[in-house]
This record gives sequence, structure tokens and C-alpha cells, in this order.
Amino acid sequence: MNKDKTAAVRIDMKQLIQTAGFRLILLLVFTFVVLSVITGGAFCTFDQIRLIAQLFPEMGVMSLGMMLAMIAGGIDLTVVATADLAGILGCLFMKLIMPADAPMIVQALVLLLTTLVVLAIGALCGAFAGTLIARVGIPAMVATLGASDVILGLAVGITNGSSVKDLPPVLYRTVSWRLFDIVPFPTLVFAVCALCVYIILSKTAFGFKIYMIGANKKAATYSGTDTAGTITLVHMISGMLASVSGLLMCGHFNSARSDFGKSYLTPAILICVLAGVDPNGGKGKVGGMVLAVIILQMLSSGFALFQNISDYYKNLIWGLVLILVMIINVASERRKAKRT
Repeated sequence: MNKDKTAAVRIDMKQLIQTAGFRLILLLVFTFVVLSVITGGAFCTFDQIRLIAQLFPEMGVMSLGMMLAMIAGGIDLTVVATADLAGILGCLFMKLIMPADAPMIVQALVLLLTTLVVLAIGALCGAFAGTLIARVGIPAMVATLGASDVILGLAVGITNGSSVKDLPPVLYRTVSWRLFDIVPFPTLVFAVCALCVYIILSKTAFGFKIYMIGANKKAATYSGTDTAGTITLVHMISGMLASVSGLLMCGHFNSARSDFGKSYLTPAILICVLAGVDPNGGKGKVGGMVLAVIILQMLSSGFALFQNISDYYKNLIWGLVLILVMIINVASERRKAKRT
């Protein structure tokens, strides 16, 4: 009996070690320890951890939208352009309707209305890309790449490439606010967005359809699933998440530009791949996304501590890491296939 229990425990431990979540936790701990050591302890300070918590939601919320598109068997290259356009239009709208010397309650209402406008802009951008994919039949990568250029062109045209400044202070104050002077407001926003995406994927029929389309689109169509409507709605949700990220970036910089999110596209894809989202569709969990985005922000913040590493090398590093993670994932899938 004891031998059977020991064998069962060994099997459970082996299965636990093989899970993507366990490997991500190990990688998170390893990354934190290594960066703390090579920076001489500068990385493991409270201020540095709070800075990571302040910054990762901007990239994390955007990555959640990318994850939904990838689980559905596609990709969404419009997330950065949508974030920039939504942020610019949201800031212009806020400046237009904010009364001079408005009391706090009016400022809060204007910010709430601006958030709704920004979400609507994100949904429209997502609907545009989703329609090209689902209704017109253009492949997701080509459709979202073209849509990204159109959306970014609008953002540049509206601002003439300059910044939108002199924003009402309520946006900066809100984004800079911390719960109990510890938890940054953007972290709370990311938690809410991650919870919503988790509920969609795990607790709704719509989430099941997303997984089913990503796993086998033809079978999903034959089963009576409205694949076109589902894909369009997926991109609308992705656009809304990107617009939230854009508003957070505007609050962080206290301005809006058409190039704020330009460095986030490759990391957003890398986060999804690192989290275990299958680029071919049908696989991915929100829990893995949370761990992956924290790991990547830790690496980004760690690089920033080294003055001799230029920001221009970040894209090189992210690209190499993305290729390495993809090679590891492909090799792992091949081993699983051989065992099966």
C-alpha cells in the first residue's frame, strides 16, 4: 500500500513539474534571483518591485487581447496602433469636454465618459480588423498588418506626429494612485482585465467557441458555430483591451503620441508564446499570461539598470528570446508526440 502511495506521489510530482505553470513559476524565481545577483541587490529593492508593478499592466493588458486572437487561431497586429489611436482620441475628447476648474466629481465623471469613448474606439478598430478576417476572408496576419497601418496612419494624421499635451490632471493622478500606497492603479486594472478574460475563456460558451475555432475551425463551422461572428467579437475585445492599455500609457506619460506603444508588439507576442499559448490556436491560459508578463517586465526593468545596454538592443533581445522560446516549445511538442 505504501509503495502504491509513493508511486502515485511520484507520478503527481512528475505531472506537476511538466506543467507550463510550474515551469513559469520556476522561471520567475530564477529571473528574480539572477537579476538581483548581477545588479548587486539593486533589482530586489521595494522601489524597483513597485516600479515593475506600475509598468507591466500597460504591456500586460495589450497581451491579453493578443492571447485571445492567438487562441482563436489568428493574431492581432493592430493592438499597438489601436492603443495609440484610442489614447490620442481619448485625450483630445477629455480636453474638449473638461470644464475649467471643474470639481473632483465632474473630473471623475469626465474620466469615466472618456474611458467609455476609448473602449468604443478600441471596439471599432477591432471590428474593422475582425471583419477583414472573418467576412472578407483575408488571412489574419495580412489583415491585421494592413489594418494596423490604417489605424496608425489615422493617429499620425490627427496629431501630425506631435504630442497631445496639457491633459486634465485627473488622468495622471488616477494612473499614479496606489491602493494603500503600495498597489499601483494600473495593476488593479490589469487584474480586472485578466479576471474578465479568464471568465470569458473558462466560464462561457463564447470562450469554448474560441478554443474550438482555434483547435479546428472547419469542425467548429460544421458543428454550427458562427465562426465569423466569434472571430469578429474576439478582435473587438482585443481592441478594447488595447484601448485600455493606450489610456494607461497616456496617464503614465501625461500626454499622448502615435508612437508610445511601438516597442510593445514583439513583447506582446513573446508573452503569449512564453505563457504557453499555441500560435496555431486552441491552447492558452490566463494564469500563464500573468506570470509571463511579470517575467518579461522584470527582464525589461533589469536591462534598464545597466546603463551600457542601449534601448536599441531590446528588440534584438526580444526577438532572440522569442525564437528561443518557440524552438523549446516545438521541441517539447515533438517529444510529447513521440511518447504518445
